[in-house]
Amino acid sequence: MVEVIRSVSPADPSDEVGRFAVWEPVALEEAVTRAREAFPAWRDAGFEARAAVLRRFAALANERAEDLAQLIAREVGKALWDARSEASLLGPKVDATLGAGMELVRPIEGGPGARATYHPRGVLAVLGPFNFPAHLPNGHIVPALATGNCVVFKPSDLAPAVGEWLWRTFRDAGLPPGCFELVQGRAETGRALALHPDVDGVLFTGSHAVGQALKEATLDQPGKLLALELGGKNGMIVWEDADLPLALSEAALSIAATTGQRCSSLSRIFVARAHVEEFTDRLAKLLGGLVIGPPLEPGVFMGPLVSRAAFERVMKWRAQAAAAGGERVLRGETNRLAPFVAPGLVRFAKLDQSHPYQREEMFGPEAAVYAVDDLDEAIAAVNDSDYGLAASVMTRDRAVYERCIGRIEVGVLNWNRGTIGASGRLPFGGGKRSGNDRPAAITATLYCTSPQSHIEYAGGLDPKTLPPGFPEP
Repeated sequence: MVEVIRSVSPADPSDEVGRFAVWEPVALEEAVTRAREAFPAWRDAGFEARAAVLRRFAALANERAEDLAQLIAREVGKALWDARSEASLLGPKVDATLGAGMELVRPIEGGPGARATYHPRGVLAVLGPFNFPAHLPNGHIVPALATGNCVVFKPSDLAPAVGEWLWRTFRDAGLPPGCFELVQGRAETGRALALHPDVDGVLFTGSHAVGQALKEATLDQPGKLLALELGGKNGMIVWEDADLPLALSEAALSIAATTGQRCSSLSRIFVARAHVEEFTDRLAKLLGGLVIGPPLEPGVFMGPLVSRAAFERVMKWRAQAAAAGGERVLRGETNRLAPFVAPGLVRFAKLDQSHPYQREEMFGPEAAVYAVDDLDEAIAAVNDSDYGLAASVMTRDRAVYERCIGRIEVGVLNWNRGTIGASGRLPFGGGKRSGNDRPAAITATLYCTSPQSHIEYAGGLDPKTLPPGFPEP
């Protein structure tokens, strides 16, 4: 009997989004084979031919954005305003890739008779997440296809319908058969795809634990590229001269947007001691006023967590706050049934961050507040983390922010903007447990290709170029 994934809206168990067959090993093998066989023709088609298909995809994605937004909201519980924001990103990704992204992989001139060219890797596996089930896979798929690779895509088993929407839209844009294969399944399917010997690279967005497992599982395939965009335990500094209404709004947005299910969500806030009482009280009030409800209802800011299992994980972490030394300021309770959850807030009297509650990514709307006495202490506190994805500095003084640049150890550092703020035209990624230094956005074309260096000479032997003691042929 074929196993089936039943996709059900987390906001309404009676709303079945669809049923999707889990791909058997032989079917996965056939998908990889089709991609491998399609690769030479797609590679040799040339950039303009590939770009024409991608531009048609962008036009279709723009036309169908509202349908996609509705589907995202139903399938993963993302509030409609948030889902619409995600759906609007697919078309512009094509523009950014075909423009600035391809500029990064233009031939490099190395002087007379020397140059380097960039070439597709072959077949790339894209393993998608549930929190941005269209935008984040698209951020890998578009640059992979633009640079001449073929793609085998496995969406999250929590968002199979969105994955099928992407596949169907690329097909409708005229992408040749085999260039973009879709396989549905759970973790075992993703692992089998990633380990397949005919897959030349794995482009993964998800948790550190899974990313680490992929690294370990592919140790005997050193030529296989891994591009890992993993989790975060992101921090914000609210300095003594900060615009408090702005800081409060950016903090609340960064904590609770997408119900805290972003790798860039805010979970640690370091506030100048003079303002910590006022800031904590006002933030708790702001978070407590957010509208929570079914994601398709008008005026809802945040919907449910993606699943009951996700809800139970967040509740388990929240129960550990007291043991970590935290004082619960906002309980995070709602009168709705799980997996609906309200934002939670905890305050710590000490700056020590040694408990797992303070160090592990929770993937829910939960944050902690700490008091700091000087800027260097605040920078050190942000860096006291196993992750290194995103951070924010809230201050009116640009010099304060400039001091943090290069000292705060993250891939994304924002000034007077929350941790979830990012540009589709800038690198996005981090170090430590947040990734392996292959940031996405326009730089994705770099990890989708490999360089080849050339020393070139049109011919004709000049005996004067021969070294001493070398006979003339």
